[in-house]
Amino acid sequence: MSEVYFKKVKFVGSFIEAPTRFELPQFVFCGRSNVGKSSLINALLNQKIAQVSKTPGKTTTINAFVVDEKFYLIDVPGYGFAKRSKSIINAWKKPIDDYLLNAGMLRTVFLLIDARVSLMPYDELFLEWLNYHNLNTVVLLTKIDKASQSQLALTKKHLQKFNLQYIQTSSVSKKGIDRLAQLIMQACDISFNLELFS
Repeated sequence: MSEVYFKKVKFVGSFIEAPTRFELPQFVFCGRSNVGKSSLINALLNQKIAQVSKTPGKTTTINAFVVDEKFYLIDVPGYGFAKRSKSIINAWKKPIDDYLLNAGMLRTVFLLIDARVSLMPYDELFLEWLNYHNLNTVVLLTKIDKASQSQLALTKKHLQKFNLQYIQTSSVSKKGIDRLAQLIMQACDISFNLELFS
């Protein structure tokens, strides 16, 4: 069972345009539609604050949460196969790009990949974009409890060419939540008990 690392969480708001007024470290959760961003945020914060839906493309705005008044978690619209028109999806892209390129205190982009289906073309294009702009990126393999060994092996093989750090996670079993919390706290210089991660 994961420890509860973060206590006070507040929903700041939903933004159609790129938010620019945040003056604390920020961590962004990105990924394909229905990859499990909201579920993982809820698992990390140990409360149901991000809206979860089985319908791809449910998140349509940049949603911000301030945690313990020390940092922001940012949930952005999923890309890929959302059941939305192409014009709407394109309208989402510019604010996300603007935010990622202009956020003054962006610490890490967490790119979520479904461990069962590996990297799709959208994922690879986004990884290349993040790398081009030198944005610190950590891959979070989601739904690890539902992936077979062969599916997981294929996903890891595809990740090798990007030479990125990754964490295996499950919002159900809480696998990987400790490690994710550790990375965030280290990036914010928040003290933590090293014994929890031994």
